[in-house]
Amino acid sequence: MPLDPIRTNHVNQVVADFGAAKAFYRDVLGAEIYWEGWDEDAKRDAALMVLGHTPTELFAPAENTSLLGQNLQRFGESFHSFEWQVDDLERAKAIFEEKGVRLTTYRPGSFFMTHPKDGHGLLFEICSHDMPGDPRLEDDFSDERWRNGPLGLLRLNAMGVAVRELEPAVEFFRSLSGGEEVYREKRPGVGNVVGVWVADMVTELIEPDSDDSPVAAYIDRLGPRIRSLDFQVKDVAAVTAHLESNDVRMAGADLPDDVMIDPRDNFGLIFQFSEAPRAADPRN
Repeated sequence: MPLDPIRTNHVNQVVADFGAAKAFYRDVLGAEIYWEGWDEDAKRDAALMVLGHTPTELFAPAENTSLLGQNLQRFGESFHSFEWQVDDLERAKAIFEEKGVRLTTYRPGSFFMTHPKDGHGLLFEICSHDMPGDPRLEDDFSDERWRNGPLGLLRLNAMGVAVRELEPAVEFFRSLSGGEEVYREKRPGVGNVVGVWVADMVTELIEPDSDDSPVAAYIDRLGPRIRSLDFQVKDVAAVTAHLESNDVRMAGADLPDDVMIDPRDNFGLIFQFSEAPRAADPRN
């Protein structure tokens, strides 16, 4: 009995400087921030935004003793979780519990979050409602402003997830979500990759192929978890020129023809940019 999510509502990150993060994603990357709010129970500010069809959310904890505050103290600014929307929250809760996945937060009728140690490093947020103001849900929504903007953003190729053991992680992820395995490939010097299509997005589960792999280094530093958002763009050179003109440093990406924002200039996150789509992406 898989979840069969409707859509990905957002990929979440934890930041220390809420104002600086909002300004960077809005003014440099061109994100549209469509909602902001304070959560008294979690003691954090939040902002929902989209980059084309890619939804993200900023979490900025106000207290070091909160769950998010402890996460920030332990891991620094980094990816935190991602949210799937489902038809039936209680059914989804039962599916996670049947798989032995613990819930860390549960608000009946709204959402729940899970323990990453029970999900091969993935922290799931599950909800049963639309995000207020999400422009992607509007009948006249268009991504032309991002396609024709300075990044030339076409789509999200994949959300990359670093895992220690590929096959158990793939089995767990597919059986939980009902997702379809759409490709397997080896990326020399990086790792073994399986792409799984769920709802509206490819998730790549990546097992390092050596101790020298950047994926291995990432796991050593932060543990298995979301590692990257990988975007397809019109022109990698134009992306590089735009970002460097805004004093953003670039770094080598996983694939030789791609580029990556230095995580030090992206609030700890790996954003990679490629002119090529994934070869077996079902959207091709």
